[in-house]
Amino acid sequence: MKMVKNTVYQTKSRWKTVLVEYLMLSLGMTLVTVGLYVFTMPNKFLMGGVNGISIVLVELLPADFPITAGGFVAILNMLLLLVGFAFLGREFGFKTVYTSIYLSAIGMLIEWMGNHLGENGPLFPLTDNLLLELALAVIFQAVGTAIVFYYNASGGGTDIVAMVLKKYTRVEGGKALLCVDFVIMLVSFTYGIELGLLSALGLFAKAMIVDKVNRNLNLSKYCIIVTTFPEEIGEYINRRLHRGATMWKGVGVYTHEDKYILLVVMNARQATVVRDEIKRIDEHAFIVVDDTSDIVGNGFRALI
Repeated sequence: MKMVKNTVYQTKSRWKTVLVEYLMLSLGMTLVTVGLYVFTMPNKFLMGGVNGISIVLVELLPADFPITAGGFVAILNMLLLLVGFAFLGREFGFKTVYTSIYLSAIGMLIEWMGNHLGENGPLFPLTDNLLLELALAVIFQAVGTAIVFYYNASGGGTDIVAMVLKKYTRVEGGKALLCVDFVIMLVSFTYGIELGLLSALGLFAKAMIVDKVNRNLNLSKYCIIVTTFPEEIGEYINRRLHRGATMWKGVGVYTHEDKYILLVVMNARQATVVRDEIKRIDEHAFIVVDDTSDIVGNGFRALI
């Protein structure tokens, strides 16, 4: 009976985790889609991606061509999904199928609203201020992309190529996006020097913001503890923090006394209370706590 209860609990926990992941993927893709269809595409900012390719294709083809920019985005996303399945695995692939369909569906809805709800023409762009429109385009897309990357997915399109590059070269997500989208961005200079410079600024800003947000999302704390009460502190870490720790024996260089060194990684919330509790156990303990955002192992995010 215990095994049955435990299995039911694990199943419920798994479904809760999956639900949270897909809710966060939806949030991230909503931000990306708004950034693309409300701010980027109406202003013809070419910051890379399949949206940049789509803008170019729409400009080159006849005005009465039946496929819109949103349609091109959907087609190109479907093709690049095959790359995702081949190089990044089924879990990544299924999540990216969801995000790609979500982006295409919401994108075409926003595109329809922009074309039909405006009183005196297209609803988008919202303002005549290109710099403001660029800033909003970058912020929406960068934050949304970082959230999606955090949950081991992508927004489809050239994001998939960036994730492949990240996997096989360990380049950070934002820099991988920069490498992939740089050539597409260069096309923006054919629409004028001002638009080209704004697109270049947006691409570089997006790359930096994606990496910054990703580091903050991945932020944890690592703690090094030098103590003479390793068992008591280890029990506290196991039972109260529900974390593991690694312990090894050392010798104080100045005192020549035997010491024990514990290494433990925890989240930021746990780190706010751990120092006071350890000092209560061993008032002479030496504690180092610092930030880290690149942890691979049990209990933390795995390599893609």
